[in-house]
Amino acid sequence: MKYVFASPGWMAFMHGMVAERASRLAAEAPDISWSLCEVFTDPPASLSADGAPIAWHVIVRDGEVTFAATESDAVEFKVIVDYEGVVPLGRYDTRGDPDRAAELTAMSQALIAEGRMQTIGDRSNRDPRIGNFHDPIARVTA
Repeated sequence: MKYVFASPGWMAFMHGMVAERASRLAAEAPDISWSLCEVFTDPPASLSADGAPIAWHVIVRDGEVTFAATESDAVEFKVIVDYEGVVPLGRYDTRGDPDRAAELTAMSQALIAEGRMQTIGDRSNRDPRIGNFHDPIARVTA
């Protein structure tokens, strides 16, 4: 099944994926935590009738998951990005290939250089046990 990027179905898939991973990690690493927020500006009318940005955030602490379709500043990493600009990134599956991962990074850097994407915070200290969320979501993004 495929979901339109940032649609309610896409958000539900993301929530389920995060909850499953947090549950699995809680057993082996109960102290693991992470948080992030993505904000998509200028979304299509089919997703936001009034043109308001679409956002989601997740906070994982002590095995508990808080997930909401709202913007939050109380996160470690936040991305604010133009909807049309980010859709190709959202669909891009790196397939675990380092060269494709580098291409995805270059695509993100291009959006930043164009002023269409802003990041706040630092993901470099993110625990590697959290793993990759990008590729699984890319595989179901229409």
